[in-house]
Amino acid sequence: MRYAVGAGALAVLVAAGGWGWWAGQDGGARYGLRAAERASVPACTGLAGRWPGRLGGHDREGVGVTGAEAWGGGAVTARCGLVSPGPSTDPCVSVDGVDWLLEQARSRQSGKKVLVSYGRTPAVEVTISPGVRAVDSVLTDLSKAVAPIAQRSHCLDSQGR
Repeated sequence: MRYAVGAGALAVLVAAGGWGWWAGQDGGARYGLRAAERASVPACTGLAGRWPGRLGGHDREGVGVTGAEAWGGGAVTARCGLVSPGPSTDPCVSVDGVDWLLEQARSRQSGKKVLVSYGRTPAVEVTISPGVRAVDSVLTDLSKAVAPIAQRSHCLDSQGR
């Protein structure tokens, strides 16, 4: 009987170890991340070395998804390789030379702020959970990483400037 319990415990440990390995390989699924259509283009693969180590007070986590990253257990996620959004009535803010479009409908639906870099190809999408208090610093730090992606257009204000 003791042997069976020991063997069972060993099986649980082996399974847990296997699960840990698998979860590390597919961390993107844990946060609902999947590679964007253009995630393998050089502009996105170049981001791998520029993603900040800390963002909004949270440490970066490897997610195993090309062109994507997460911080703080998915409190902030980013992925590169999206099609740049077209003209929109959604609010847009420029942070250190990078324009970010706040996609209001997607933000309401997900319960998180969903922002997409505007005028850059490929675009970068960022989701920020409500518990992240330093949204400004998140966008500032991500703007530094995204800035090298060529900008082809800018957001306009309500007067068309």
